[in-house]
Amino acid sequence: MAGRFRGSRAVARPGARVRLRRAADVARALLAGAAPHAAFLALLGVGAALRAVTQLAYQPALLYYDSFGYLDNAAALQPFIVRPLGYPLFLRLLPFDHDLAVIPLAQHALGLAMAVLLYVLLLRLGVRRWLAAAATAPVLLDAYQLNIEEYVLSETLFQALMVAGAAIVLWPTARIGVRRAVVLGLVFAAVALTRGAGTALMAPLVLTMLVLRSRPAALAAVLVCFAAPVAAYEAWFEQSHPGVYSVTGYGGRFLYARVAPFADCSRFSVPSRERSLCPRQPLGHRPRVEFFMWDHDSPVYRLPLGSRSAIAGSFARRVIRHQWRQYARVVLAGSLRGFAPVRSRHPHELPIKRWQFRTRFPIFRDNTQAVIRRHGGGHGRVRPRLASFLRSYQRFGYAPGPLLAICLIAALAAVLAGRRVPWPGARAGALLFAALGVAAIVSSVAANQFTWRYWLPELVLLPPAGALGATALARLRADRRATDAPEPGPVHASREAAPDGAGSR
Repeated sequence: MAGRFRGSRAVARPGARVRLRRAADVARALLAGAAPHAAFLALLGVGAALRAVTQLAYQPALLYYDSFGYLDNAAALQPFIVRPLGYPLFLRLLPFDHDLAVIPLAQHALGLAMAVLLYVLLLRLGVRRWLAAAATAPVLLDAYQLNIEEYVLSETLFQALMVAGAAIVLWPTARIGVRRAVVLGLVFAAVALTRGAGTALMAPLVLTMLVLRSRPAALAAVLVCFAAPVAAYEAWFEQSHPGVYSVTGYGGRFLYARVAPFADCSRFSVPSRERSLCPRQPLGHRPRVEFFMWDHDSPVYRLPLGSRSAIAGSFARRVIRHQWRQYARVVLAGSLRGFAPVRSRHPHELPIKRWQFRTRFPIFRDNTQAVIRRHGGGHGRVRPRLASFLRSYQRFGYAPGPLLAICLIAALAAVLAGRRVPWPGARAGALLFAALGVAAIVSSVAANQFTWRYWLPELVLLPPAGALGATALARLRADRRATDAPEPGPVHASREAAPDGAGSR
């Protein structure tokens, strides 16, 4: 028996050695494959570490004013009058019943997944590895991005859906077919049902598909698969809020708050039912946009409850028609605001500290701790040392506005470069990402106001646009050099026939 036992051990040893050699071979193969992507993997590792610190610093999650409505609607799943249902549905899919920490954990994972998808897509479109890695740095390292992922807010999901939609459009395979177009339409419908301003992002999508000469059947499939879910949701919304066919019942109120600071009722005729909306304060001395939207002293609260948004929207559109120059100026100023070198707060803007790390747990509503206890996770708490580290990091750890401006300029330059740069590939990608970035910020600022929270989608849109634009311009420059290079002259027959090192006498 002892001999047989010793023999079985002797037989097992070679098998173990074989398994170890195979594991070592796999490890070497993985390391060899990872070596060319070392820059991106390093950034990904730092991004993951920063997210781990953020998750540990604030437990179980951060709650903003909007978060409470999202959590309530995740349980009810009914059309919410203020915001669409997309994000509550996403929350419903997460097992956070006993711990709110699941939500920021999932959103941090989405942040890392966006970086991986962008990197792979850029490589497939011909961007150099170092440039593709650099294009993912803002979403991986930006402290404001880390902060928003810790909140129970829709921004991270909104970003992820846009990146997924862009990847579906640009993935370098055959021309977009009907099946792919169906998925694409559904993804952009999810974008529109996550944020009310998401509907505007269909314009860049359709423009890019037209430039890529997509088949009419594919275009039709995209439009139908986008419109059907949105129309169905609007019909459902109307059942809860009669007379309102929309994804949100506050669109008119948001637009009123946008124009109220500069509305001059002396310049046009105002119907009697809208007259109460004319601000009483003189121009230049009015409260900021947030007052006209949410404060109970706002003129909008003098209107009948059921028709506030409709009447406010009618007044706002009247102001825009007669004061379109002022409206265009404020929208342009708000759209360019994010390109500032330093992230700071201007007068009449929302406090930037709302999106900065704090050493104490932020409380935006009195019942914050009660809501956290109801959903699990005990109570909101902060680890001061980790929070202090994040706060110090945020002082410099964000994407500079001028750098994002350069990315947008590079993308636009590639789009306008002329026919020498072919549309499929980098140039089409520069167009789509840049147009999505412009549409995302302009639609938000046009209907509401600038806040650094609304600027965050640019972190996943403008850097890829810049990388693709730079790649397209580099190809154009290389093609021009090849075209301008002189052709080699004719070679003398006797010299051509001479052996190496010998010449004709």
